Amino acid sequence: MIAGSSGTVAATPVRLFREQAQVETIGCPSCGGPITRGIFGSVETIACPYCGSHLAPQDSGVLAIMLEVRRQQRQSALALHMRGELDGATWEIVGIQWREVIADGQTYPWQEFLLFNPYLGYRYLLFFVYDRHWAIGRPLDGAPEIGTFFTRKIARFGKSKYRHFQSSVARVIYVEGEFPWQVRAGDSATTDDYVAPPHGLSIEVQRDENGTDIAYTAMEHQAPADVWRAFKLPGSPPAMVGVGPLRPNRWKQGGWLTLLSFAALFVLWTLVSISYAASRDAVTVFERTAPITESLTAEIDLGSPGDVTAVEIELVAMPLSNAWAFAEVLLVPHDSDEAFGAGIEADEWHGVDGGESWSEGDPRNTVVIGGVPTGKYTLQVTAQAGQGTDPKPPAGLTYTIKVKRDVVLLRYVMIPLFVIVIIPLLLWLFGAIVEGQRWKNSDYAPSS
Repeated sequence: MIAGSSGTVAATPVRLFREQAQVETIGCPSCGGPITRGIFGSVETIACPYCGSHLAPQDSGVLAIMLEVRRQQRQSALALHMRGELDGATWEIVGIQWREVIADGQTYPWQEFLLFNPYLGYRYLLFFVYDRHWAIGRPLDGAPEIGTFFTRKIARFGKSKYRHFQSSVARVIYVEGEFPWQVRAGDSATTDDYVAPPHGLSIEVQRDENGTDIAYTAMEHQAPADVWRAFKLPGSPPAMVGVGPLRPNRWKQGGWLTLLSFAALFVLWTLVSISYAASRDAVTVFERTAPITESLTAEIDLGSPGDVTAVEIELVAMPLSNAWAFAEVLLVPHDSDEAFGAGIEADEWHGVDGGESWSEGDPRNTVVIGGVPTGKYTLQVTAQAGQGTDPKPPAGLTYTIKVKRDVVLLRYVMIPLFVIVIIPLLLWLFGAIVEGQRWKNSDYAPSS
């Protein structure tokens, strides 16, 4: 506390990070390059960013050479000691390691940046070089429960469930900076990755002469643009390739809302369809039977003028055996020149093929004409029939024409249903395609 000229006492500002000018810089005993201490507290390993020497801090703060490794410094996506704003806090990159796994003869490298905040501890920012995806990890507060679902391992932590994605051996190939654990190039660990995009769990098991060390890490997909903004990098980040284990599936986002919307719309469609069907009278205005060689003409009434209606025309030909019948129906209005016509065919075929009988066709057929203005019409029907390619009609064949007005027009019912169903169906289909792309590089790919 300090006293001002007015006698009041002002609080000393609290700094989350040390001032840059106060950073302790020590020359590497191997190459003389400057090494900056960035972590407060216990430090197990410091790797010189210039020559690769592995160093250990002593109580006095002076560095002693543990292992001298001559290697060329590698250019990472982010530089050591950069600071950025992530999740509402300032983080400093205090350590960088490059790691890789080899699967089916293919190498998959990534860069792992150790982030440090003096009040929040450590985070791990991962850049997957092979597909340019990013993820951020934090030490898990406890151990997940591992089980199985059918033949696949699953991990449960809290209220979340994660599916096993891949087991592999991760190897360290490059190190620079400070780490609160022993790490050097060549170290390897057995890893099991579980995913519930955009979240995941990683379990690493490392065995050495000192015993077994298990690390549990909670992972989350990080948008490249967020990383670029956090560290104030120029330009745009490299575009992501493919889906990746943790990338969110945008086609599955809001799945519950889509399902509830579908259910609500389906209920509404059912009620409207029932109401629409109940409002149709389906009145028969004409029905007559005649020999197939005879034409029909009649005056019919399709309702009071000034409205439109749907007209159903039905053809029934009997007896029909290995033959066909066709009727040309024409509706000629009394008060206009715009006629409405339809052709209706009925047929029936049967036989024996390879010792098995077969049949097809139907002696009954129906067509519906929508949007017909109501009023009085002249109905004209011309019929014909034949047997195979023979245009001669079968003996004794008759046909019946029935005309109804104000019938249910199915397209008014089916088109809304198609729209209601197709949207969630397409969302599911596209989401399944994305998940197929995600899992093709897992231990559960179809080719595995």
